[in-house]
Amino acid sequence: MTEDLWSLMRSTHEVKRMCDELRLSDTAGTTTPEQERKYCLHRAALAQRHLAAAVATRSNPEEALQDAELTASLLWKHDTLHGSHRGLLPPAHPGWKVPNLGDYVRQEAEAAGLNPH
Repeated sequence: MTEDLWSLMRSTHEVKRMCDELRLSDTAGTTTPEQERKYCLHRAALAQRHLAAAVATRSNPEEALQDAELTASLLWKHDTLHGSHRGLLPPAHPGWKVPNLGDYVRQEAEAAGLNPH
């Protein structure tokens, strides 16, 4: 297995852990917008990586595309609502449209020091 696939597996495990923490936090009523954003960002960046690796991982490319589009939209909506972007262009910028929200994810992931590829 290549280092890229190992990295993808580690990132997938990390996002699952974050999801579990978010569920516990939601149950306790202690979830913050920052915690939600961190999960949304990591989840969206992971979906972009899964989309790029769909052939190598023998995933369904159409499902990977749908997941990448959905998670990108969730991050964009969260940032729009909370004004929590870190990248150069804010979510309200007229250049961000549904077809290119993957670029928004890459911008935000790079600003956070994540590997969105």
